[in-house]
Amino acid sequence: MNRIGPALLIPLGVLLFTVAIIVGIGELLLLMARLMPELGGIHEPLSVLVALLLAAAILAIASLLASRAASSRQDHQS
Repeated sequence: MNRIGPALLIPLGVLLFTVAIIVGIGELLLLMARLMPELGGIHEPLSVLVALLLAAAILAIASLLASRAASSRQDHQS
């Protein structure tokens, strides 16, 4: 039971960091849309979509790097 607490800290930390990235990028894009509408007509729905796409790309790259690191460690253990 003592190992469950520390084991949950990493996934929860990653989840909170991911939420912070999504919210941060979304807020920056919304701020840009309000302050500088002449920058290509960024609208709120587009800003949210771009933030989600950026977060998905970051998560996909992180997953790819993690799987490569795991397979590399497994190859070294063999």
